[in-house]
Amino acid sequence: MSEDLARGPATPQHASPEALTPTSAAEREPILDVLRGFALLGILLINIEFMRGADFYRAFSEAGSTDAATGVDRAVHFATGWLAAGKFLSSFAIMFGIGAGIIAMRALETGRSPRRVLARRYALLIPLGLAHMVLLFPGDILFLYGVAGMVLLAFVGLRAKAALWWAGGALAVLLVLSAGLVGLSAIAPEPPSDDPFTVGMEEFFDARAEQAVTAHQDGSYGDVVAANAWLALFTQVFSLVIIPWVVALFLIGFAVARAGWIRDLAAHRGRLRTAMVAGLGLGLPLNLATGRLGPMSQGAVMSGGDVDGVVIWSTAGQIIGAPILAIGYLSALALLCLRIGPIRPLAAVGRMSLSAYLLQSVLALAVFSGFGLFDRLSPAQGMLVVLGIWTVLLVVCPLWLRSFRFGPVEWLWRIWTYGRRQPIRNA
Repeated sequence: MSEDLARGPATPQHASPEALTPTSAAEREPILDVLRGFALLGILLINIEFMRGADFYRAFSEAGSTDAATGVDRAVHFATGWLAAGKFLSSFAIMFGIGAGIIAMRALETGRSPRRVLARRYALLIPLGLAHMVLLFPGDILFLYGVAGMVLLAFVGLRAKAALWWAGGALAVLLVLSAGLVGLSAIAPEPPSDDPFTVGMEEFFDARAEQAVTAHQDGSYGDVVAANAWLALFTQVFSLVIIPWVVALFLIGFAVARAGWIRDLAAHRGRLRTAMVAGLGLGLPLNLATGRLGPMSQGAVMSGGDVDGVVIWSTAGQIIGAPILAIGYLSALALLCLRIGPIRPLAAVGRMSLSAYLLQSVLALAVFSGFGLFDRLSPAQGMLVVLGIWTVLLVVCPLWLRSFRFGPVEWLWRIWTYGRRQPIRNA
């Protein structure tokens, strides 16, 4: 394995560059599409917390507390914090890195510059993400992925082993820095309850929460857009802070692709089993604290709440534990697919993951704003909405791909990336 990582696949030399085209359906590895679809659906488990109400703002004044939740709602908060928060974002980032590695190798094989191809690809994500966060869902990740993808361009010439070293080093540095920040929060004197700045911030966030609730329940679509713009401002500032973490996860996926493991997953069953056992065995206990704090556990520190052992453990879980558990999830699902075959509905979602991601936001906006359910459903009821959206995607995506080669947004993305019109209908 170490030799594979160090070398990576050989790069062929070409006298002149050939035309670079999108991966055809016959060339795709369906298990990778299954993994991508799995990660995408899982992201909704956390996104629903932002979509269903104004709890993000309340986290700043309530320290991410779930004390008001009882029974099944507390169980949902614990389960999503423990098993989902950061894990599916990590999974999707790793799959994004694998995709970058595949495109880079295909570009090299045709004598093209991988940086130029990937730069065009990521450039479109930035304006698309900006539009998505304001018009549909403020918790957008496309903008983050576009910016982080531009950073990834500096590393696309690395061999697999070097990419892993960079990823591990970045995660280690982030862990140390985060521990230091949490430590400073722990020893910093707590401001008095009547501190003007603290009172002003709480009033500001309360006003933003009220604005969001009014806009989604009783306002026009323009009011919703205005409320989205405010929330996007805060969520995207946090997203920019975690760019180094996201790039590290990209590099993990890039290394897997660069080593050539994805070209024959069946030949790497032993490595997948090792990754599954290590990922689940280490990741589940490392993430227990994020379960205790819930899906918005970052609010406990960001709001100036009490810093204790649970918060410190949760910080380590978010930075290191989430990627480890994500690797366990992806490895376990890959092994399952090698045993029973690719799960076709999930593979369809993965093949058109960008379109499916945007469709999730459209459906959620229709439910919570169109029907006035924003801030009126409990966490458990929100999970029912998740199941409904999953069902729609698992039905619509396979039906779409019966007639078309790509999802509609993927089709436009490929035209932009490769600089020429692509046939969209199946032959």
